[in-house]
Amino acid sequence: MCLHIYNAVAVSLVDRVIARFNKYYMFYISYLGIFEGKDYEDANTPPQISKSLQAGFSCLIEVWRVDGILYVGTEEAPIEVPQKYIQGPRFWINCKNTEMQEWIATQPSKLFPNYFHFDASTPPPAYATVSNGKLMTPGNTPINDDSVIYLPEIADRGLFITVHLRCYGICSSYLTFITRMRNEGIWY
Repeated sequence: MCLHIYNAVAVSLVDRVIARFNKYYMFYISYLGIFEGKDYEDANTPPQISKSLQAGFSCLIEVWRVDGILYVGTEEAPIEVPQKYIQGPRFWINCKNTEMQEWIATQPSKLFPNYFHFDASTPPPAYATVSNGKLMTPGNTPINDDSVIYLPEIADRGLFITVHLRCYGICSSYLTFITRMRNEGIWY
């Protein structure tokens, strides 16, 4: 009798360990530095981008290049940044103008491994191909395992689809909420 209970507990423990290691890992990218669903007025600014990076997330940033100078922020209030500021694998760079697209394509890929741009077409394209080969896919349905779901909160306000989502990554303004739901399995 005792051995049977011991075996049942051991099997239960093994099942939990296997389930934990089989949990699907995803890459989390904050949208313009926003990761808690607040501080939108500071979106795409160096202080907010730094908060996102310090919280452990990668960051999608929008970058313009005008007359050889790089800018983040908004078109109405651009903030000049040095080239070194946007270097590294934790930045996913949305090239916002043609000069930026042309310039970054000539740079070493080890400095700028993740950049892309969306074509300004109507209807918008189903995805944008990132320089690293991943697909930046708006909505909440991945095209393949290399898709990065882009702003799933627009199509699914409750973000319930993200709990069981399997793809390369998620780019969202609600990453703390998404990671909590995925890691703890709590439905709010």
